[in-house]
Amino acid sequence: MPAAMATLARARAVPSRAPSARASLRSREPPRWITRPKRWSRATTNAASPSEYDDALLAAELESLVEDTRAAGGDAHTHVVAFSGGVDSSLCAYLVHRAFGGVGGSDGSDDEEKGIGVDDRAKKNAYAAVGVSPSLPSSQLEMARNIAQSIGIPLREVHTNEGLVPAYVANEGESCLHCKNELYATLNAVALDAKSGSLFSATSKDPVLVLMYNGTNLDDRADPTRLGLMSAAAHGVRSPLQNTPKERVRQLARVAGLPNWNLAAAPCLRSRLAFGVPALERTLKDVEAAEEAVREILRVRPEENMRVRVLSDLTGGEETEETAMTVSFGEEKKSVFSKRAALELDPHHLRVVEADASLREALREALARCGFEVAETRAFASGSVAKLPPRMPREKA
Repeated sequence: MPAAMATLARARAVPSRAPSARASLRSREPPRWITRPKRWSRATTNAASPSEYDDALLAAELESLVEDTRAAGGDAHTHVVAFSGGVDSSLCAYLVHRAFGGVGGSDGSDDEEKGIGVDDRAKKNAYAAVGVSPSLPSSQLEMARNIAQSIGIPLREVHTNEGLVPAYVANEGESCLHCKNELYATLNAVALDAKSGSLFSATSKDPVLVLMYNGTNLDDRADPTRLGLMSAAAHGVRSPLQNTPKERVRQLARVAGLPNWNLAAAPCLRSRLAFGVPALERTLKDVEAAEEAVREILRVRPEENMRVRVLSDLTGGEETEETAMTVSFGEEKKSVFSKRAALELDPHHLRVVEADASLREALREALARCGFEVAETRAFASGSVAKLPPRMPREKA
């Protein structure tokens, strides 16, 4: 500390004297700042506040994660982050971009000044990729674009076709597995297909090694219903945050300056469907429209939770004369199918809705226009409809 150093300097300038017994005893006593830490004050020591100290630790942890990601990257030349715009994949993209995205300009313009050669620049091919399909809300795609721009990592929008997989559409507990299989296979194919025009492939005959990453955190790994983890393992996907709890991810994202560090989770629209409700494009679009309507009516903020859960769809996703009916909303008429839904809200929104009959009616009409009968309004609860991972078959003796 500056004050302590000044005191020490003045003490050294004073001519030495023979110390008394009392002084000798005092000299062997530990300093007051060791024995009485409660006397510290920021005014006298310029010590950081607890929050500043915690942020410094988080910043150090962040740098450690960057170094770990870089060390685990090996000799790979293409690094692809499965990106959604959520806080987990955003922090993962931040780490990968810091580790492999280059230290110079985005075009390598100032790499030469820092002694970075062509081969080194080739190893900095890192980008985020978002899978675009009916299960991704348009608002989430826009969020992904904004967050990627904030991080500085290039974003590629890759169209996926999980809707063509019968087992995904059936939604009988394994949709997430098939969705992730389609996503990782598509990302890998796109990355390999792009190698012909990459800087590295133009300067080397060696094949391009692609590494894929996701934002899986420690809490995710503890959830046995997340079948997407099985797909990630099968495709060799890396998870830099696999040992970091969700709450810690948010803290690190805040220190990293990510604008979505405290936003509510935004899983895919298929996660809104109860077991057995077919994951058809029209149903997913209806859910998206319904949630947009609820968000507007209740002014739900991005950091607040809200879901329209589809409990049942007796039509199987098809309109028939037996199952369709027409209701009137003023001069507008709308076909309504036999789809029942539960509206889930954070407690403060739920209390307001329960106390206001006119608001409940507005919500009922809005969801009916989207094809839903509101069966229940209840508190938000995060969950999954995926079943437990199947048991691995025993090997034959």
